[in-house]
Amino acid sequence: MQHRNALTARRDPIKGIAILWVCFFHARLGLENTPVLGALQQVGYLGVDIFTLLSGYGLWHSLAKAPSAAAYLKRRAARLLPAFLPVALLWCLLMLPGLGLTGRSAVHTALGTLTMTGYLTHAPFTLNWYLSLLLVTILLAIPVYALLKNAPRPWLGCLLLMAGAGLCGVAFIGKNQLMLVSRLPIFVLGMGLAATRPARQDRKTAALLCLAGFLAGVALLWFGFTKRPDWLLRYGLYWYPGLLLVPGLCAGLGFLLDGPKENGFRTPLLTALGKASFEIFLFNGWFELYLKRVLNNNTPLYHLLFMLLSILLGLVWHMAAERLLRRLKKTDSTPLPEEKKEEGQ
Repeated sequence: MQHRNALTARRDPIKGIAILWVCFFHARLGLENTPVLGALQQVGYLGVDIFTLLSGYGLWHSLAKAPSAAAYLKRRAARLLPAFLPVALLWCLLMLPGLGLTGRSAVHTALGTLTMTGYLTHAPFTLNWYLSLLLVTILLAIPVYALLKNAPRPWLGCLLLMAGAGLCGVAFIGKNQLMLVSRLPIFVLGMGLAATRPARQDRKTAALLCLAGFLAGVALLWFGFTKRPDWLLRYGLYWYPGLLLVPGLCAGLGFLLDGPKENGFRTPLLTALGKASFEIFLFNGWFELYLKRVLNNNTPLYHLLFMLLSILLGLVWHMAAERLLRRLKKTDSTPLPEEKKEEGQ
């Protein structure tokens, strides 16, 4: 399957699978000794890498349709802030006392959460570290788009930018922020996929590259988990293999979702989960922190219930935020374009 079909036609269902994988990863369900499910849960953080690739792809198209960088940022704010700010405010009101934060620590955590910069500024706690990655990629998309759009050879420009983003990780070896920086090459790759259009005869080559990258990524993860676990956090061996794994994962999931028929399988639930993935992530990150740091509860039943609750609340809140966004559009003299296929998350 051509990458454009997988990343466009099946983008929402793939995001739906990714958010379920992330929720599964966060839940402590006592599956550590279960060979298949335990391994699948152990690498569930790769769902974030899927989001990062799809975000790069989507933000390219968002910038291509925007008349200016300001219009693009306005569109991003209109999509994210109505869903994010009420949850973040409620999180601060309820979680700061539960985490025992007062004074400077409470102010740092609250401001870091509300501005999505908490992970970057070493706030004591934050709603979720992914919010800082989201903020960085939204801003980074503007110069990356300009460079790739004007590059005589977009693929070469993409490779050079990926290499530069990867080298930035060297400055963060052994630091917490490596978890964020190591995802930037995947984001650039997503934008590069949107910037290029492979010829029909190149599809087989692209499929072989995806397969080879996937196998190489599996081998790297196996090496890290079994031979050098000290490299997983310190040198980013948890996350850098995602650059090899995720293109093949997305293409494979897109192929499976396409099914034997031309129109593919109907996936209304996965599509709904994908559209609400940002809201689900907010609640799931909140509940994960609450269970592990406030309640200090590792009971599998509690984790299962809170996982399901975060999915349900995310779906409901997404519908509510969409209604709010539609009202805001009606009051704007220049309505925002349709973003069905370009939500950057």
